[in-house]
Formats: sequence, C-alpha cells, structure tokens
Amino acid sequence: MKTAGWSTSRVAGKVDRLERAVRNCWEQWTREVTRSTIRADRGVAIVPQTIYRHLAEANLKSKRPFRALPLKPEHRQLRLQCCQARSMWNVTDWQKVVFSEESRFVLGTDDNRVRVWRCPGDRFNSSHTVLRHTVRTASVMVRGQ
Repeated sequence: MKTAGWSTSRVAGKVDRLERAVRNCWEQWTREVTRSTIRADRGVAIVPQTIYRHLAEANLKSKRPFRALPLKPEHRQLRLQCCQARSMWNVTDWQKVVFSEESRFVLGTDDNRVRVWRCPGDRFNSSHTVLRHTVRTASVMVRGQ
C-alpha cells in the first residue's frame, strides 16, 4: 500500500494498526530491501554507515525536496504579469504591503515529509521537486513578530 503511494495514516486505517507501527514496519522493510538488493547485485554485505560514507564522499546531502505548485501556462502568465506590474515599485509603494512570517503546525501525526539526497546547488532539479497540492489540511497558522 505504501509502494502505491498511500499515506501512513491511510494504511494504518486500512489494516487497523497504529500509525507508528505502520511507519516502523515500512522503515524496516525499506532498509532490508535496499540492503538485500545491494547484496544480491554486488555480492557484498553493506552496513548503513558504508552507504552514508559513500553519499558524503559524493557530496550528497539529505535535504527536503523543493516543493512547487503544478502551475498551468495561464497561471504562469498571470504571475509574470503581476511581477512585471510591480517591477518599478519604489520603497513607498512596498511599504503599503503587509508581509508576515508564518509557521505551519500539522495537527495530525503524518505530514508526509520526504527527503532527497542531492548535491548542493541542485535544489531546483526536477528530479528533486515535489509538486504540492493546494488542498487545505487541518493546520494552525501562527504569526510571529
């Protein structure tokens, strides 16, 4: 079910288990499958430290993927027009705009965070990009000062 793209909470509900139990099983399975695949392909046993060392030697870092909205061409055009209309604004114009800092707190237990291994400077590479949904989830927005 996880390999089909289901969230941990959806799988947990379907098999009537705690999300933590499903997450633990999934993590253990992915570790074992990766190790056994390498062992079968290369004929050697690999420990996690070896994998991490090789990733570090290749200058790969564990980072959150870049999240982008799946914009249609007309949305891109409207955004471009908006930016062009404000490109000549001065400080007085920008002082009329309210900016805020926001933090997101998820009320559920699974916020589907994923990580990718990438080199510094590869942030916008499409293979490291996750398209985000615009559907609202239960969350609380806190504004700081």
